[in-house]
Amino acid sequence: MKKVFWSIGILIILIVTFLSGCQQEGTTTDKNLHNVILDSDVVELAYSLLSFNKDDLGIIISVEVQYRFRNVVNRTIDVNVYAEFYDKDNNILAKEGPKEIIIPKGWTEQGISPANIITYKGENVARVDYVKIIVEEKN
Repeated sequence: MKKVFWSIGILIILIVTFLSGCQQEGTTTDKNLHNVILDSDVVELAYSLLSFNKDDLGIIISVEVQYRFRNVVNRTIDVNVYAEFYDKDNNILAKEGPKEIIIPKGWTEQGISPANIITYKGENVARVDYVKIIVEEKN
């Protein structure tokens, strides 16, 4: 009888432990994904990375944002993606894009391609603090 209770107890602990790790990563409106904000009604970020590329002297020469999306609407979507680059005072420094992406119904992008990278190389590149990715569905 003790073995049955132990088995049930261990099974319950394993199930609770397994389910506690199942947290969804949703659409973000703050800077918790590497200083990348998403503005979209049709996708959510599955992955994002903001990187600063420097020359041999350590001077920032470009800023690159990478992203992968998860389609959250119940249909295939054709979207344009823009990136707005901001400084620490929330002033917009540049807007780059559009990049066109077609995302099938229920799909999460699996890899990074040229359509998933937007780069800014302007004169204010060293002032970039965060990026807002804007995803607009094409009509």
